[in-house]
Amino acid sequence: MSNKLNREKETRSSLVSQDAQGGPIDVLLKQKKKLERLNALFEIALNNMVRGLSMFDADQRLIVCNESYREMYSLPKKLTRPGTPLAEILRYHVKSESGRDGEEERERQAQWLKLHEEQLATGKSFTRTQNLSGGRTLLVTYQPLSDGGWVDVQEDITEKRRAEEKIEWLARHDPLTGIPNRFYFRESFENALEAVDQAPAVTLHWIDLDRFKEVNDTLGHPVGDALLKAVAERLRSSVRKTDFIARLGGDEFAIIQMGAVRREQCERLAQRVTDAVNKPFLILGHSVTLSASIGIVQAPEHGATADELMKSADVALYEVKSSGRNNFKLFQSGTQHKPEKKRQLERDLLSAAHRR
Repeated sequence: MSNKLNREKETRSSLVSQDAQGGPIDVLLKQKKKLERLNALFEIALNNMVRGLSMFDADQRLIVCNESYREMYSLPKKLTRPGTPLAEILRYHVKSESGRDGEEERERQAQWLKLHEEQLATGKSFTRTQNLSGGRTLLVTYQPLSDGGWVDVQEDITEKRRAEEKIEWLARHDPLTGIPNRFYFRESFENALEAVDQAPAVTLHWIDLDRFKEVNDTLGHPVGDALLKAVAERLRSSVRKTDFIARLGGDEFAIIQMGAVRREQCERLAQRVTDAVNKPFLILGHSVTLSASIGIVQAPEHGATADELMKSADVALYEVKSSGRNNFKLFQSGTQHKPEKKRQLERDLLSAAHRR
C-alpha cells in the first residue's frame, strides 16, 4: 500500500515538474494565447480594410463581416452578428433606402434571394452595381465557396464613377458654355438624319456671331468668354426642349430643329434667336451689343448627308454676312458653294487669333 502511494506521489510530482518545464498544459496555454493573438490581428486587419467584406454560409447566414461592410449599409450592430440571416439584412437595407416593407416587397426580396442562390450555384464569381440613396455607388463582387456559402466584397466606386462621367461629359460638351460641342453635334445631327424616314424633316440653323472678334480685341478674352456663356443661355431660352444646341467652336453655334418644320416655323425660330442676341448684354461691368447671322438648311430638301447640309448652311450664312449681317436666310437649291473656301479661311484665321 505504501508503495502504491509513493508511486502516485511520484507521478503527480513528475507532472508538476513537466508543467514547470513546459509540459502539455503549458503548451496548450501557449497555443491558446497564440490563437487569441492571431484572431485579434485578423480582426484588426479585417476592420481596417477600406472595402467592405462579408461571408455567408450555405444557409444564407452571416459568418463574419467587417466595419466597412456595416458602415456602407448603415447596419445596426445586431444585424452584423454571426448567424444573422441575409434576409433580415436585406429587409433592413431596403426599408432604410426606400421605406418599402410591405408584403409585396417581401415577396420581391424572397425572389431576389432565390435568384442570388441560383447564381452562386454556378460556382463562378460575379459582380453587381448598387446605387445607394445617398448618391454613393458600390461595386459588389461575389465569390462562391465550395460548401455553398460565399464571400462578397463591396468597393465604393462613387468617385471613380463621377470621374468617368466627367470625362465622358467633357468629351461631348464645351467646357466654357456647358452645351454640346462639335463632336456631339455631329453625332446628333447624323442620328437625326438617319431618322428622316420616320421624321419628315430636320432643320439646321448655322449661327455666327457678328464682329465678336472686336469684343475680344477691345474688352479682352475674359469678357469674350463671359459673352459666349451668356449667348448660350439665350439660345437655350429660344428653343424647344426637343431641339439641340451646340457650340461648334469660336463664335459659331448650331441649332438642330427636330421634326417636320414648315418654312415659317424655322424662320420664327431664327427670328427669336436674332432678337435674343440683339438685346444688350451686361458682361463684367460692360454693356455689350451683338448680333447674329444665321444660315438655314432643311433635310432632305437641301441634302441627304451631314457634310452636304453643313456646306449648304455655310453658303446661306455667307450670303447673310455679305448682305449686311444680323439676319437669317434659308438656303436656296442651285446656289453655288463658291464662298466655302473663303469662309473656311476666315474660320482658320479667327481660330489662330484665339490661340495667340
